[in-house]
Amino acid sequence: MTDRTLQIPLGRKTIPWMPPRDVVIPRPRGERPPEGTPEDALAAPFDSPRLSSLASRAGKIAIVLPDATRMWQDVPRMARALRKEIGDGTAAVTWIIGAGLHRAPTEEEKGLLLGGASRPRDAVVWSDPEKVADTGAVTSRGTPVAIAPEALGADLLVLAGGIVYHDLAGFSGGRKGLLPGISGRASVRNNHGLSLSGGIEGLDVNVGRLSGNATAEDMEEYGRILEQGKTIFLLNVIPDETGKPYCYTAGRLGEAWGKGVEMARALQTLHIPEKAALVVVSSGGYPYDIDLYQATKAVTASLGALMPGGGLILCAGLEDGLGPGNFAADLPLALSDPGVLLRRLKEDFTIPGFIALKFPHDMKGHPAALVTEREGTPFPGETFSSFDSAVEWMLPRVPPGPMVYVKSGNCIVLRADSQ
Repeated sequence: MTDRTLQIPLGRKTIPWMPPRDVVIPRPRGERPPEGTPEDALAAPFDSPRLSSLASRAGKIAIVLPDATRMWQDVPRMARALRKEIGDGTAAVTWIIGAGLHRAPTEEEKGLLLGGASRPRDAVVWSDPEKVADTGAVTSRGTPVAIAPEALGADLLVLAGGIVYHDLAGFSGGRKGLLPGISGRASVRNNHGLSLSGGIEGLDVNVGRLSGNATAEDMEEYGRILEQGKTIFLLNVIPDETGKPYCYTAGRLGEAWGKGVEMARALQTLHIPEKAALVVVSSGGYPYDIDLYQATKAVTASLGALMPGGGLILCAGLEDGLGPGNFAADLPLALSDPGVLLRRLKEDFTIPGFIALKFPHDMKGHPAALVTEREGTPFPGETFSSFDSAVEWMLPRVPPGPMVYVKSGNCIVLRADSQ
């Protein structure tokens, strides 16, 4: 607890806050995994020979990198480490930007992502979801296994990415490099659409949930099917509770990702003694709060630790407004007529639409305020340009109890010991 002035990240600046009473600062608990580098992880892979050994025996090698929306992972660092481990004397590498259903990367973004890792004989391509190679296989939940042809034709497929708590998949990284990373539109839509099988009131997807999560379990099966025909090697970064790269995991897809999830739980789970009456949460500043779509992660991270009727103040700069795709159009619809949006998503599922629907649904029963530099932002609560005004509005509306401050909410989950 503290009575000092706190500096809250908001966009590219911070705003001062002198709390009206003591504030609880959540902390990680238990043994912290050792800090490490990509090279450390590549030197000791889980359940796999070293990548250099695999590459020396492979005819065709492909490496999947996340797109520019995942630059928080320090993608160029992983790309350089992978190319160095593979060595220059092996076959040329095909670098695949795995953008899922996102737009194609620009040439500038390709250069930024590779960070000088590409060699003259290498190729750099984009995984176009409309131009995939169908394996003919289908998961038990009906997802067609169809990926980028460059990946399907590779003897050795390497996936780079990052592991954090995730609304849909439980945790990101690992098999998400395959689905949605380099998969076709029909595959992504079927897999993600599984999240709505129980309707919005019966969702089985949530941050950290893997077992009983149809979307996550389908992703796992999808990865196992692809492993039957090729070697898949993983390198994933695990950020700490501030969102900064902290350590890495490497090795066989399932085993290395499982170890990374253990590290992520240890680093990114923040604890408070009891449920909160009010959570003040920042996304962590730019680029984590570049738009409301990204900033919703900080809300999801905190809601489970609120007491009934507890309130939430979200601080986010929103430099780019609401966010990508159809999120900007679907959020106002979710606020006015969620039933219409639900029916539309059952016919044509999109992640931005799903987040737009889930965001206000999750916040029912909790007074909420958004502090932002972007006026007129639709939000399931009240919007303020002044943090002090938001606090003044909020305090009479919440029950008595602890006030909690989360400085970087986009990469964590808040847990109350009383849960």
